[in-house]
Amino acid sequence: MPPEPPAEEPGNSGTGVTSTPALQGYEAHFHAAPSGFLVLRPDGTILDVNLTLSRWVGRSRQGLIGTSVLELMPVGDRVVYASFAEPRLAVSGWFEEMAVTFLNAVGERLPALVSGVRSCPAESGAGDSAVDRLTVFSVPKRTLRERELAAALRAAEAAEAARAEAEQLLLEKQRALEEKDRILQENLLESRQREALLETVLNTAQVGLLVVDGEGSPMLANAHFTTHSMRIAGTESTDPTQPAALTDLFTYSAFGADRVTPLAPEQWPIRRAAAGETFSDEVMWLGTGEQQAAVSVSARPVHGGEISGSVLSYSDVTRLVHAVAAQEDFVANVSHELRTPLTSILGYLDLALDEEGLSEQVSGSLTVAQRNAERLLDLVSDLLSVASGNTKMERRTVDLAALVRSGAVSAAPRAVAAGVDLVVEVPATMPACVDPQRMEQVLDNLLSNAVKYSPDGGTVTIRLRREAGALTLEVADTGIGMSPAEQEKVFTKFFRSRRALSSAIPGAGLGLVIARNIMESHGGTLGFSSIPGEGSVFTAVLPEEGQRRGEGA
Repeated sequence: MPPEPPAEEPGNSGTGVTSTPALQGYEAHFHAAPSGFLVLRPDGTILDVNLTLSRWVGRSRQGLIGTSVLELMPVGDRVVYASFAEPRLAVSGWFEEMAVTFLNAVGERLPALVSGVRSCPAESGAGDSAVDRLTVFSVPKRTLRERELAAALRAAEAAEAARAEAEQLLLEKQRALEEKDRILQENLLESRQREALLETVLNTAQVGLLVVDGEGSPMLANAHFTTHSMRIAGTESTDPTQPAALTDLFTYSAFGADRVTPLAPEQWPIRRAAAGETFSDEVMWLGTGEQQAAVSVSARPVHGGEISGSVLSYSDVTRLVHAVAAQEDFVANVSHELRTPLTSILGYLDLALDEEGLSEQVSGSLTVAQRNAERLLDLVSDLLSVASGNTKMERRTVDLAALVRSGAVSAAPRAVAAGVDLVVEVPATMPACVDPQRMEQVLDNLLSNAVKYSPDGGTVTIRLRREAGALTLEVADTGIGMSPAEQEKVFTKFFRSRRALSSAIPGAGLGLVIARNIMESHGGTLGFSSIPGEGSVFTAVLPEEGQRRGEGA
């Protein structure tokens, strides 16, 4: 037990106020109360303390007066009092049943419940300053344990609530995971179904398909690629699921048009595709011996931010190549067979027309026969030119402007007969190193088409100019024009538009093919633009660089 403080006179309150009977009665009650009382300044300085609290803490009243109430508490409770009681007193003017611990003279802890109220200066009797009056109730150990138990119970309830909340959260997350797993399984099933569908489509297609990565290594091949490649390679032992063993066909066993010259490594389709190049319908020969086949190869890169691979497709065009070759041989042979009798017919027609005394009717009939025979001979010459694929050039420096004007004069009768106006816009002179006969053929083909496909009252304009380092010949008409589908086939041999066929416009579909071959033999180009119902513009371009090479040839 702590030592008892020295006995003090109840009447000596330490406040400096003279005792009266009423005041002495108050102080007797003040000191005899079972609870402790403290009178404090707002800053916590003790102004008075009753004997009950003095005995609890084992310190004299005089020793307590003038000290801070915080000195009676351990550090933790000081913080609680300063952060809770003092703000409440300052704002609300009271607080109640705050659990704190007091320290007695020997350092023992005395649990207590403290309530307090702040009195205004008029009520305090302590001059002009407000005072805080605290009532301190000692808390027995049982009560303390009850409070601790209640606090523990509240903590347990809070923990149980937290556990229930955590279980609910876990359950929700589990449900979310189950939903995600369900969606994932559905997506996986859909992906497998799509994969099966894609595999079926790929293996059904009668086109070889090969996917390579950026290094040219095969990643995927369809059944047609493996089986057809195995047939060309003459082997049945290669694992169709391992296309790597078959890709040599597109490298070391790839040959050019002559079927014997190997393609250079930079021309190998797999290497070009792996480098990200795009190409279409390039014909080459694969394999050797009787199994050698002609294939048409195309490639497109797969873009994913960066080129990550390419898809190659190829079709076996061996039969088509053989058929085209047979057709060209047939055309060439027939043309040669026709050329000799036609030459003879024209010769005899010339002799007949030279005879004197021919009637006008006979002369007219012979002239018609001569004109049709010459037209047939021109057609045979065109067939031979296309069949041979070789355009022999005899270039020399000529006045291209004069050549164009001469061609316009030659086309004038046809234009007049068709009711078409010819407009010629050429400079006075323009030297160029060309094959004049071939350039006349180009101009004649372009003018002939422009006049034939222009309606009565139309206009054909011929322009010749030098611009951007090139000579440009332009033939524009206001004719029927071409649809986009027809424009794709305009340079195809024997192609005639549906409008030309329905209108019985004469022609064999070879003039533009021959004209483009001639321009390319000059190192130039032949292009066009066309709008259905408005007309077409054909543009032949001869680069200046090609002119200098031609002069040095």
